[in-house]
Amino acid sequence: MADEVFRKQDRVKLRGYIADISDGTVEYDAIVEDVSLEGLCLTDLSNKFIVEKKIYSAVITGGFDGESFKLQVQPRWVRRHGDFVEVGFTIVRSPTKWKKFIRDLMPKKGVVDMKGEWEHFSNLNI
Repeated sequence: MADEVFRKQDRVKLRGYIADISDGTVEYDAIVEDVSLEGLCLTDLSNKFIVEKKIYSAVITGGFDGESFKLQVQPRWVRRHGDFVEVGFTIVRSPTKWKKFIRDLMPKKGVVDMKGEWEHFSNLNI
């Protein structure tokens, strides 16, 4: 993938996290695919979402405790997949607790796949 060539930071795959993203008028749902300290990728976003080089508000919610994070993001790239789009965003503004959350997920070297962690929490029958 061409966008991976330009990545400066490792990404962490997330399972079970969703995003509500708004342009100030309309709100759309998406799935959080992966994150880094400076960006995130959203998938399954309606193709009605108009990707413009402007700042959007996104609320990320998920995990076993349902914690939410409010971010301001700006599109960097888009891929169209029929009725849906996949969009890579740069994080323009985020709370300290988001940065700590991401740092805690990042391994010392490389990228960790959160699928195993999510399956662990899913098996707890919470």
